[in-house]
Parts: sequence; C-alpha cells; structure tokens
Amino acid sequence: MKKIFVMSSVHQWNDGRIFYKEASSLAQKFKVQLHALADFELAKKNGVDIYGLPRYKKRYLRPINWLRLLWRALIARADVYHFHDPELIPLGLVLKVFGRRVVFDMHEDYTDAIKHKQWIPRVMRGWVSKAYNYLEKICCRFFDAVIFAELAYKDSYHSVNVRQEDILNYPVFHYQYISRGHTDTRFNLVYAGTISETRGAVQMLEALHLVLRSGTMAHLYLIGPIYQAGLEEKLKRMVNSLKLNGSVTLTGRVTPEEVYSYYSRADIGLALLHPVENNTKSLVTKLFEYMSAGIPVLASNFPSWQSLLSEVGAGVTVDPLNPEAIASEIRYLADNPAIRSQMGKHGCSAYRTRFNWQSEEKKLWDLYRVLLSRQ
Repeated sequence: MKKIFVMSSVHQWNDGRIFYKEASSLAQKFKVQLHALADFELAKKNGVDIYGLPRYKKRYLRPINWLRLLWRALIARADVYHFHDPELIPLGLVLKVFGRRVVFDMHEDYTDAIKHKQWIPRVMRGWVSKAYNYLEKICCRFFDAVIFAELAYKDSYHSVNVRQEDILNYPVFHYQYISRGHTDTRFNLVYAGTISETRGAVQMLEALHLVLRSGTMAHLYLIGPIYQAGLEEKLKRMVNSLKLNGSVTLTGRVTPEEVYSYYSRADIGLALLHPVENNTKSLVTKLFEYMSAGIPVLASNFPSWQSLLSEVGAGVTVDPLNPEAIASEIRYLADNPAIRSQMGKHGCSAYRTRFNWQSEEKKLWDLYRVLLSRQ
C-alpha cells in the first residue's frame, strides 16, 4: 500500500482540515502517517498513524521540530510528502533534492497574513510580505502540487508552473451529529475559530453589551484558541468593565466534536471578521459549519459573503466594525424566530447538496492518483 507522510510544525494533530478531513480521507485508500503537535508520542485514529511533536512556547525553538520532521521524513521513505505550513517550504525543497514527491497545502493567503502578524515589527511587515511572496512562488515551481483551501488564493499563481488543485475547506460533520432545539431561555450567540482582534473579538463583546442593555437576555460563546499576545487579558478586562460576567464563555481550544455540541445550543453563528484582504477574499469555514448545523449566520458585509448568504438565504450581513449595527441585527434575529428557523433550514439544505467535504474528498483522491501514477 502506498505511504503518505503528512506534516505540520504549527498545527495540532487534531486540526479540522489536516486530520479530520484530509488525513482521514487519505487513510481510506493509503497508509498515512501524520506528524504534528501533540501531547503524546504515538497514537492511531481513523486509520491514521499519528506521531506527536512537542509544542515550543518560544518561537526560536521551532526549528528543532523542523529537523525532527526532516529526519522522520527521510527514514519514512513515503511515496508522497504533504506539508501544511509555509515555514516547512525549505524542508519540502530538501525532500525534492532527494527525489521525493512533495505537496504544499496552502491554508491561507500567507502574503497578506504576514502584514497582520503581531510578532513581526510593524515597519518590517510590508517588506517581509513582499520577500515571502517572491520566494514562495519560486519554491512552489519545484513541488509536485500546490493545494489551495480557498478559490481566491490562486489568483496570483497563474504564472507558477505547478499542478494546482482547489480542495475547499467544507465541513466534514453532518447535521445529524447534533440535535437542535435547546431549552436555554437565553439567546445564544456562538463564534468558532481562532480568536483575535481582526476576527472581531472586541466588537462582539461591545455588541453583546448593547444587546443586554436593550433587555435581550443573551450569551456569547467564544470557541477557540487565543494566540494574540495580551488579547485574553484585554477581553477579560472588557468583560468586567462592560459587566458581562456570566454572559460570556471563553472555551479555549476544543475538539471538532465539542464545537458541534456548542452549535447545538446556538441561535446565531457569528463571523464578524475585519475587512483585511486575507478575510475579504476568503469564504471562511465557519460560514459552512454554521450552515451544516442549521444555525442562521450573522457575518461581515464583504461582497462575496453577502452574495453567498443572499443566494442561499442562510443569514444576514453587517458592518463588522460597527457594534451598534451588529447589536441591531442580533436583536432583529432574536425577535424573529420564524425567520431564524427558515435561514437555518436553507443553510442546512445548501450544506447537504453543495458545501460538504464529500465533494472535496473525491478531488483529493483524484490528485493523489495522478501524483502516484508519475514515475
């Protein structure tokens, strides 16, 4: 059986895209090793052999894991090496020198994302972004394939001579895994994903404050990790100063199964990302997850998001930088349960027929058949 070596030095082993979607799907047809951050050395799940890497709090120690991955990759003698982080591009090039098949899985527009990285000095972000963009395109020419998680990511790759494939990040979970109709008397709002200021964390708290002041009993669940330095303390100060104690739950990182347990009690799914380029040209996974769970969506008023939600009838959009407008839309949806129910049904129907992982899984298998047929 052909062997696939999947690796990440940034993501946890149970990352939704890496493990639950791609690695688990590939394991149905190939022998798959996944090497990623974990608090164990070896485990097996969904047919995938999972090899843990330690998480280093200090960024300058991360190259230790790069060397670990290189050593493991070379002794594994896999048929295809599939990596998920731009920092592993040099490792991918080394593997190409050894004649191995290499796939780069691009999760986001890294060129734009660099402009908003807090750990890079602000005055250097533009230069680092341009340098990365130039070098990445040169390096990608040496790989056997580049996978894009979003259609918009490949707009600037037309001149790059490499096989390109869109494997979109549609949900793998089905609506049958959750039960709708919670008995909580509060109006529950949920946001799932990395929590940051550019993803609307501050505006969500400010809007919640206004909703509570208007007399609507609401609760906000912020589900996901906080990597931005100092943000968790800032949000907790806001909770205290706005008197939101008891109305906000910060869960930290949870498993995909646990995310859907929160969806089961949610009345609205929030996707209030700020209008930065990496957000405006992406259709974030949470939009489709909310649809799969039958939750109406309140999202940023980016043109592509407006078009999607309007076409499907699964939610409404609003200026993500305006807490008053956000609060107004929340109150509107809270006061109209029939409209919410209709939006949830429309979204769930669109998920079942269009926006599910099964269609992307077939594209992933087809790509691997082509790669493995090459000599």
